[in-house]
Amino acid sequence: MTTPSPGIVVFYLPDKGYGYLRLAGTREEFHFRKRNLRSPSVKKGDLVRFLLREGPGGYYADAIELTGIT
Repeated sequence: MTTPSPGIVVFYLPDKGYGYLRLAGTREEFHFRKRNLRSPSVKKGDLVRFLLREGPGGYYADAIELTGIT
């Protein structure tokens, strides 16, 4: 997917360096790591946009940017 998609952060554990976000309007959730963040910090409930990439372990969120906070 090359067009950024809207989503919401379901949870993020900065100490562990990973989290999950949900594609807006769906129940689909995707994993991300700290290195996939373009914004310095995110937290549960933040509205984001991201690129969906396919890796060896399946799909994951990349190039995650904040768009607003709920």
